Amino acid sequence: SCKEVHQDPLPVNTKGCKEMVEININLDKNSIPYDSLMAFVKFVKLETTGNNLIGSISQILFSQNKIIIVDWEVSKSITVYDESGRFLNKIGALGQGPEEYVFLRHVALTPDKSMVVVLDMGSRSMKYYSIDGRFIKSEKTPFWFSHCEFITDNIVAGEYNGGNLLPRHNNQYKPQLVTTTLQKKVCNSGFQSYYSKNFAATTLMPLRKFEEEVFYSPPFSDTIFQVTQNRLQARYHLKIQGTTPFVIDKNTTKKSWDEYINKNPFFNGDIIELKDAAIFHIFEPHLKWLRFAIYSKKKKQVFTCDGTLHSPFFYLFDAPKARYKENMIVIDTRATFILEGKHAFYQLGEKSLIDNLYHDLTEDSNPVLFFYKIKV
Repeated sequence: SCKEVHQDPLPVNTKGCKEMVEININLDKNSIPYDSLMAFVKFVKLETTGNNLIGSISQILFSQNKIIIVDWEVSKSITVYDESGRFLNKIGALGQGPEEYVFLRHVALTPDKSMVVVLDMGSRSMKYYSIDGRFIKSEKTPFWFSHCEFITDNIVAGEYNGGNLLPRHNNQYKPQLVTTTLQKKVCNSGFQSYYSKNFAATTLMPLRKFEEEVFYSPPFSDTIFQVTQNRLQARYHLKIQGTTPFVIDKNTTKKSWDEYINKNPFFNGDIIELKDAAIFHIFEPHLKWLRFAIYSKKKKQVFTCDGTLHSPFFYLFDAPKARYKENMIVIDTRATFILEGKHAFYQLGEKSLIDNLYHDLTEDSNPVLFFYKIKV
């Protein structure tokens, strides 16, 4: 059941939230090498065939010992692999047919992980498929969403940075986040939209699910919220030392945003929630390597990296795309980048393992997945 709750929590309103954790990030102190924070576990080369070419990986999902790869941008496809990277099947296809999707955007798993659900913005519907690619059904999307995740089989949290007009609310209230039944009964909503012709920027993945928990990162906010059936709860509040948080309001313009990010490090919405840690991607202007902060739940400490490394498997480290099992993260790297770094890999790594990585790898190969276990 749903009881509608209208909430518009402010990022600075963090008092009284028992579960909220303050993440104090000092980028100038106590930074340590990548290798001190995580250990390389394995790589998986995704098999390349004539009908499964991946241009760019948008999402990585795991279900039934299978790897599901979503490419929104280039091939506009969903492909499935076993855990060794062997290609198994495709899910759906771009098209106008009843079992196809018109516009591929966000992809979610049902709560039992038995089905893949494609958020098709072109037909404003949710297309359900089995993991082996069979079309199951199509449901109308309750509101206009660009991202959505399941709370239960019948309740979803949906996000659209342009906001949605809700029944029984005035036209001034257009929340970016709506938790609703599939029958359009609103459970809760929040975060007024300031989308306009002067400011349309947003984060790439503001809504994400890790195991049973759904997280929402408002665009360029310093607070991450957990979304439940009837509540929006502040979970993490990030405070980057020496930086004033960027506040989006009706006066925000693209110019003011560009000026801010050219001078300040900021949290770009990328979070990976693990069993024993949480990882936050910090975008830092003019930095050529990835900066991130890791919060250790066991030690109740925040760690940051300084860009140095000893293992070649951190040479091409990028923003994590997914969580794997309890405490592993997954990144993907294009084959061309790996080939460009061949000298560094052989210089830093064990020859037999590097030989295996480069065996049969060409510029036309699909991306490679790298798995890392967090050590903090």
